[in-house]
Amino acid sequence: MFRQGRRLFSAASICLLITALLHTLGNLSLTPMNDAEAAVLKAMREFTLAMGMGMVPSFLDIFRDLTFTMSVTVVVWGMQNLLAAKHGSDRLLKPLTWLNVLGVGALVVMNAVYRVPPPLICFSVVEVLFLLSLFSKGSTES
Repeated sequence: MFRQGRRLFSAASICLLITALLHTLGNLSLTPMNDAEAAVLKAMREFTLAMGMGMVPSFLDIFRDLTFTMSVTVVVWGMQNLLAAKHGSDRLLKPLTWLNVLGVGALVVMNAVYRVPPPLICFSVVEVLFLLSLFSKGSTES
């Protein structure tokens, strides 16, 4: 996992895990910072949407579901990368790195467009690490 040619890939993957942790911690608290935020959270709790199967979640429930879906997805992504770095062939790692560059790059663009600094910063660091991994001397050949 940390042998030559895989260190930056592994570091980027660990940064994905750290990003997921920070994302989760940042979204666990729903203590409003001001009256306007309290009003938004109240409205999200009170507005519900019938979605079938007898389920009528509030918008806050849907928001929390999407929040934790991102956390779980990014953790799985990072763990899969670490497994590939440890057990995968050199032939697998190059296209996997390209896939990570494209995926993380899309998240960087999305967070820039929507102007959300915390994930923009975290995913930008991850993107740089994957790019360095891709083009560094000693990286795995395809």
